[in-house]
Amino acid sequence: MRILFSIIWAALLPSLIAAQSLSDHSLFNSVLQQFVQGTAVDYSALKNDRGGLDAYLQEMAVTDPEQLAGATERARLAFWINAYNACVIRLVIDHYPIKKRGFPASLMSSLKGVPGNSIRQISDTWSREFCTVAGADRSLDEIEHELIRPMGEPRIHFAVNCASRSCPVLTQRAYTAEGLESQLDAAVRRFVSDTAQFRLERGDNPRLVLSRVLDWYGEDFGGKEGVVSFLLEYLGDDDKEYIRNNLPIRVDYAEYDWTLNDVVVNLSRWHSDFLDENEYGPLLVFQSMGARS
Repeated sequence: MRILFSIIWAALLPSLIAAQSLSDHSLFNSVLQQFVQGTAVDYSALKNDRGGLDAYLQEMAVTDPEQLAGATERARLAFWINAYNACVIRLVIDHYPIKKRGFPASLMSSLKGVPGNSIRQISDTWSREFCTVAGADRSLDEIEHELIRPMGEPRIHFAVNCASRSCPVLTQRAYTAEGLESQLDAAVRRFVSDTAQFRLERGDNPRLVLSRVLDWYGEDFGGKEGVVSFLLEYLGDDDKEYIRNNLPIRVDYAEYDWTLNDVVVNLSRWHSDFLDENEYGPLLVFQSMGARS
């Protein structure tokens, strides 16, 4: 009997370990609550106290791929949204404080309007395979375009955060399977309440001014008309009726601000990219919590 029990236990042990390997995201939740302030992240403090983030990413790294594949769609979607956001944070603090790349890359960044402290100053931002998740080294492109977007949930575009001011904001709560529906709906409502992301202009020539995210990923909503139809469901009755009475409404897209969503904002972006920071010294201000400048 003891031998039979040992055989059964040995057979069950791998699956029991795998069952424990799917994160409940509580570690990431703690990181977000500690370091997210309004619409910004305290990257400096997080860089000096990164143990919680590293522990969470280690938890995500050893997640059993088969266990993940067998989880519910909501669990998998919450997993990969959190993985993306956590990997972005890690990329930033690994290179913090972010500085302009050398010439000629700095010239190209300047021509593209990329600020000196932008995540895009990090080489191969989206394509580098730097973050181990579910047993494989992955890039941000892979996580977003090969794992998250194919699930067919357009609300993810209001949840993934690219560490920039114009990105949908990072909140103080990690996504969970149990709360995913309400969390994604809240993310969309938060988005349409932010005039930097969504603005309805009335008058003789009414128009919507939307985040450029909805231009880049419009196909996930069924095109421009699909974007408008999708957003209507999250608007108040007055705005909803006005837009419906003015269809097809003009849609424009706001300029995208790639400035790092940092609590401390480096003002060197207002100066020429060809000036050395040391010539005018560090210019630092604290961003108003909860506001965009």
